[in-house]
Amino acid sequence: MRGSGLVGLDIGTSGVRAARVTRGKNGSALTAFAQVALPEGVVVDGEIRDPGVVSESIAQLWKRARLRTKKAIIGVANQRVVVRQVDLPYMEEGEFRQSLRFQAADHIPMPVDAAELDFQILDDYTSGSERMMRVLLVAAATDMVQSFAGAAAAAGVETIGIDLAPFAAARAVSATARGELGADGAEAIVDVGAEVTNIVVHVGGEPRFVRILTLGGSDSTAALADHLGISMDDAEALKIDLGRGIGSAVSQRVLRERVSTLVEEIRGSLAYYASSDDSQHVESVVLTGGGSLTAGLVDQLENALRVQIRRAQPFEDIDVSKSGLSPEQLEQIEPMAATAIGLATGAPSR
Repeated sequence: MRGSGLVGLDIGTSGVRAARVTRGKNGSALTAFAQVALPEGVVVDGEIRDPGVVSESIAQLWKRARLRTKKAIIGVANQRVVVRQVDLPYMEEGEFRQSLRFQAADHIPMPVDAAELDFQILDDYTSGSERMMRVLLVAAATDMVQSFAGAAAAAGVETIGIDLAPFAAARAVSATARGELGADGAEAIVDVGAEVTNIVVHVGGEPRFVRILTLGGSDSTAALADHLGISMDDAEALKIDLGRGIGSAVSQRVLRERVSTLVEEIRGSLAYYASSDDSQHVESVVLTGGGSLTAGLVDQLENALRVQIRRAQPFEDIDVSKSGLSPEQLEQIEPMAATAIGLATGAPSR
């Protein structure tokens, strides 16, 4: 991944973001980053509702940033993506790939002919006298994937790969998830967006559990707006003030209750993972995403999970000196940059 590098394109609820990453002998470097805000309702729960506006915004990204290449890896995460861990009779990888649609049919809640499928073999073992393998299946609705690629194509951008956004975020924020460091137990990456929260649990870089929740930071904003009878913009400003300790007791209560709902969903997801026979104890949790800045989220998560929460630093292991961004700009965008960076750095070399 040298020269112009690859671009990761993150199409989220609140905006579209693109990062270009190059890799050389001294490691990876962020050489361009840009984001364009999206109006409310254009992307809902991780799915594109207005492809025209998305295309216009992607075109603005390429004009605004020095992205150079017109090719991108796009991330997806919504309720039309399914990730399942299944145990199957052992097959060689090539044989399994050839029979993937047949093997997946009984394990995904959508017709295989209308899905894009991928897999990762996690383990093989013997059960009684039969050799078995544990596989992570990933299925995404074809028409949904095409809507993302189509929006990019209308902006003149070629999609050279589709990746699961939770996997990309994990790669960007955790050396353990990238397989560069060993660690005891499991690690959870929690990426809180505006309307979608992605959870990945991995062991030594191998994903073992994925959950995509359709709630995020905007739910707290909406709760404040509804309860107080104010606009979403005013509610967002109030939410920031509440994080600084400024605001009425009523506002604080509304925010705390809404954050509790998100925390309970995250806790329940990790408890479900822990209930599986082959689960390992979650020793650490890494938090990222714009919604992760919501006041009270870290404290409530630590209390609920009984584990220390680490705020992600996706710029920690990447050279940002060539990005053209000031320290203030880098600090502002870092919570939202993980997915785009992970999409670019995790893509295969071409």
